[in-house]
Amino acid sequence: MEDKSTSDRTPTWQNCIHCPNLLFNSATEFERHILQKHSIKEGSIILCQYGQNGICSALQFGDLRKAGFKYHVRQYHLYKTNTTDDWTFYSSSQNLPAVLNDPNRGKQSNFFTKTWGDGFIDKIEIYPSPYLPEITLLHFESYCKKVSKRYRRHCQLKESLPIKVKTPVVETVCEIPSIFFEQSLALNDPQNFSKVFPGLSNTPDINSTIRSLQETLSTYLDVVEMKISKQVAQKSDAFFHAMLSHDTIMEQMARAVKTVQVTRKDIAGVKQNLTESPLKLISLTRINHNLNNVHELLKLIAIVQQTQPMIQLLLSTSDYVAALDLISSTQKVLSTRLSGIQAFRHLSPQLTEMKRLIHKMLNNEFSRFIVTDLNRASKDLSELPDRDKIVSIVSGILRLREFDFLDIFKTEAMASIQATVKQCLIEIISQRDGSTEIVLRGSNADTWLLCNEGIIFLQKVTPNIMNLFKRIMSISNLILDISQMSDITGNDSEEIWTQEELNLIEEKIKKLIVSLSDYSNERCANLIVTKADKEYALTNLTQLSKLSELTESFSRQCEIITGHYSNAMRLALRSFAMKYIQNLHSERRFQLTSALNAERWKIAEVPYELQSVINKICETGEIPLTLLYESGKPDGKYLIINKENYAVVASVQLLIKILFEYCDASKQSPDIVQYLVHCMLELTRLYNSRCCQLVLGAGAIQSAGLKTISTSNLALVSRSLQVLLWLLPLIIKLLENIHLKELTLNGFSSIENDIAGHKKEIENKICLIVSNMLCSQLGGWEAKPPVPSQTFRNISKHLVKLHEALIDILPLEQIRNIYMKVHDNFKDKLREQLVKMNIVANGSPQHGVVTSELTFYLQTLKTLRVINEHDTEDNILYDIWLN
Repeated sequence: MEDKSTSDRTPTWQNCIHCPNLLFNSATEFERHILQKHSIKEGSIILCQYGQNGICSALQFGDLRKAGFKYHVRQYHLYKTNTTDDWTFYSSSQNLPAVLNDPNRGKQSNFFTKTWGDGFIDKIEIYPSPYLPEITLLHFESYCKKVSKRYRRHCQLKESLPIKVKTPVVETVCEIPSIFFEQSLALNDPQNFSKVFPGLSNTPDINSTIRSLQETLSTYLDVVEMKISKQVAQKSDAFFHAMLSHDTIMEQMARAVKTVQVTRKDIAGVKQNLTESPLKLISLTRINHNLNNVHELLKLIAIVQQTQPMIQLLLSTSDYVAALDLISSTQKVLSTRLSGIQAFRHLSPQLTEMKRLIHKMLNNEFSRFIVTDLNRASKDLSELPDRDKIVSIVSGILRLREFDFLDIFKTEAMASIQATVKQCLIEIISQRDGSTEIVLRGSNADTWLLCNEGIIFLQKVTPNIMNLFKRIMSISNLILDISQMSDITGNDSEEIWTQEELNLIEEKIKKLIVSLSDYSNERCANLIVTKADKEYALTNLTQLSKLSELTESFSRQCEIITGHYSNAMRLALRSFAMKYIQNLHSERRFQLTSALNAERWKIAEVPYELQSVINKICETGEIPLTLLYESGKPDGKYLIINKENYAVVASVQLLIKILFEYCDASKQSPDIVQYLVHCMLELTRLYNSRCCQLVLGAGAIQSAGLKTISTSNLALVSRSLQVLLWLLPLIIKLLENIHLKELTLNGFSSIENDIAGHKKEIENKICLIVSNMLCSQLGGWEAKPPVPSQTFRNISKHLVKLHEALIDILPLEQIRNIYMKVHDNFKDKLREQLVKMNIVANGSPQHGVVTSELTFYLQTLKTLRVINEHDTEDNILYDIWLN
């Protein structure tokens, strides 16, 4: 028996499947490990989690109490069962009371269909307790030897005993409370709960109370099962009795069939005698109803016959909506209730023709009203003099759902705009000389306005056109208001306008207003900016600015009134202005080129008109939007900028005037201003490059007939370029203030760098000319008396002449910078000459001669004030002896 138990069950408590590194010496340690590490405690309930994925496969009911947890571990986790077919005493089946009283099985549906035996319930293998020792037959040998003798004696005595009479056993009846037999046992009711579980809430020992309640309920269950068994046994005879009474039941059914047949005959008699008269009454009622319908139909026919006279009466009172409603309702009645009457077969086409005639009449009335209203005198500021009439006309047209009247509105509005423009045009052209012939045909394609006439035309036509647009907008808004009225868009008895139809008429009116605004802008633009002949062109950029301002005002007022901004006039003016500026720029470029070619590069007098503008710029720190040239004072020798004299040539004055002229036109649109910026950069770059060619490249000798390019010419160019360097940042500031985001001003920085580089080249050129002259004098110098030598006297003369040439042109600080560069070049050349002459600072007579010569040279520089009085004289005397 011991070998068989060992083969069936393999111990698994030595190792934990979740903690493979742990080894256990006893089953008790393994139980304690599962309780602490692989279970969840919730009060007195312990949930086992020893298994795959933290779930115990043997735990069927979720939780166990602490008392049963040890039994659970011993039964399912201490040993591993080997599946065999050998039967042991642990595989023994349960008896019937144990199966019926198993609380874990619940109600079994197949209980009465199973066969009693070993397979009546599922076999559950019971494992031996680990706390009990293994018992073998050897333990019972001594006991069997002792008992065997007693057993044999017992058998002998048993055979000799007399037969006893078995006394009947009286069963004790247990009464079950009646509450358990109720159909609905609501345990949520406190009274029912206290009856089912008496004393559960008041007892101090809850566990003993629960245990006693469980025993009591088990007893009730046994009693019920026993009574059920008795009841089944008692009712077995009733089934056999039902089988025996089958023939009797069939006879009863036959009698029932005969009874039903008799009942049906009685019902048929009742139907024949009691229901025919009521049905006849119902038929008569229906006939009466049909006659009433015929009467109503005849009255409707009489009303329809009066439709045409009523329509004529409504039209005579201008009640178009009521007339159209009458036509629609009559046609609807003809197509529905009177559809089969031959007398009215021609009435529906007649009404359709009458509706078409009303439509035509309404269009004519609307056209006459529009012409009358739009052609009123401009002094008449009333919105709509005859509002009721137009409301009646528009209501009738919209009731027809016809939108072609908007085309009539557009045509008449365009004609009124054209008439207004033509009237203003005639008034302006009539003021010309009598020799001018006025020809106005069609769209006035053969008529243009002169430069000043375009400005006057816009000043006259703008208020008239705006007044006309106000009247147009009044009529348009009235049409939109009428289209929203319920009696126009339909009611419950008629087809109601859809939202798409309402949106359609609103969209058509918006397009009409937009087209009229564009048309008025195009008509005015064609008269102003079409022809480009010289006599029709503008005389200056001021007129262009004024014309641009008037066109922008015209477009903005149209936008305020109509809600649409038309850029037709603006685009046309932009194109015209671009052509004008291109021609103007070509003339200004030619003037500047001619002035540069004829420039003598001498100081030119500055007109007071130019100086007055410069003074205003110096006061405000920026170029004003409107430049005003003042006169009445004599011209000046210098251009005064910020209290500093600038000696400039005539060509740079011309360039400044041109740039000011372009700045005055910067109030135009960004596209035109961008082109003006391009023109400014082109002229400035042209002036800079031509100065470089004519002065540094000696091109002025051939173009202007100069004998040579002197230092005074170079200084004048440098000073003129300084004026441009002062003016260009102010131009950039002006353009940024007017058009901050729309313009590209990157070209100014590059042209400023070019001018600054050119100015530096001119200064280097002056230094190079003087340095070459001084170096040529040093080539024939000998260090011997008399002192000062003729060489150093000539050097002093050249320095004095340079100072005389520059003192009236350049500022003192710039002259000092030039002399310091010449001075440094002179020291380098003198040092080379002393090395060639092998003269050193050793106190020899030659050393003394050199010192005396340099003292005379330094005295000349101090006399010219190009060296400060505080500068020491030993610098050059010391520097020339250094390698």
